[in-house]
Amino acid sequence: MPNKRLFLTVFISCLLLVVTILGLGDLYQSKKNAQKVQPFPQVDTSISISETENAEPNVTRNEKATVKPQKWYNNQVVVLTYHHVTDAAGQRYVIAPEQFAEHMAFLHENDLHPITLDEFLRFVDTGSLPTENAVLITFDDGYESYYTKAFPILRTYGYPSVNFVIAGRLRDVAERKRENMTTPLTRQQVMEMLHSGLADIGSHTYSLHEEEARNEWGEMGPETAPVYLQDVKRLENEKEYRDRLYVDFSMSRAGLHGWMSKDIKAISLPFGYKNPIVLETARQAGYEYVFTSTPGFAKRGVDPFAIPRNDVGLRDVDEVKLQQLFTKAKKEFEGEQS
Repeated sequence: MPNKRLFLTVFISCLLLVVTILGLGDLYQSKKNAQKVQPFPQVDTSISISETENAEPNVTRNEKATVKPQKWYNNQVVVLTYHHVTDAAGQRYVIAPEQFAEHMAFLHENDLHPITLDEFLRFVDTGSLPTENAVLITFDDGYESYYTKAFPILRTYGYPSVNFVIAGRLRDVAERKRENMTTPLTRQQVMEMLHSGLADIGSHTYSLHEEEARNEWGEMGPETAPVYLQDVKRLENEKEYRDRLYVDFSMSRAGLHGWMSKDIKAISLPFGYKNPIVLETARQAGYEYVFTSTPGFAKRGVDPFAIPRNDVGLRDVDEVKLQQLFTKAKKEFEGEQS
């Protein structure tokens, strides 16, 4: 009997030892396999229109720690202008996607803070800003590259921007791709970006973005200037000029408001052309703010009908030139404080 008990005790102990060894082996193999399996990276395939996105800069904590807060200026805004973001050659006002990404990285690395159009307009009205080192990122013309190339980069950093669109070109997909014209945005693309909270829309006229003859010799000028009427062989008179501007400015503002259900208060002037009649007509058409192409910095008390901007959406504008631009803004600010 004692021998039987001893046998059972040894047998059970050996069985438990085998089970333990097998269990540890399975656990080790599971961990080993788990190390081999890598999760798929999260891929953002589209801009969601089902919920508002609160974009954050796509940088790690270590990268954030390398960003040293610095004060360039306060109580003023550097307004940047871009047009078309593409690798294609043959146009002047273009910037490559990689170069645009470098511009946005420069803003991030130098503690420069893009603000929304509403925040900027509030500054124009009240002189109040939500941050120092404020920047307003603007685009002209409403090209599709804003949606396909620029906006994904802007969204990575959580940077807001505004695009001044040529309202008459925002049509459906079938009609918007026309010969000898850069493809414009679709209305669906505009609404997706508006929904993100990182994009806004302003007017760049309804259809006055070409050049027309300004005299009988065929010299060309912007359509927002008086044009030569070929059929009657004379320059349009002041009433004709005012009426043409008013109809276009009003159509753009009303059209954009109609399908966005958003009050359009700002207009950017094509080619930066302005004169007293252009500005007066813009006011009569209901605009409260006019963005120009005159270089400079928007400071407290800036004329809302003469907002300066700096065109940096060019191939030759690298990080060195951006550094020079913001250094100039800093020196002007420091000079005014001394």
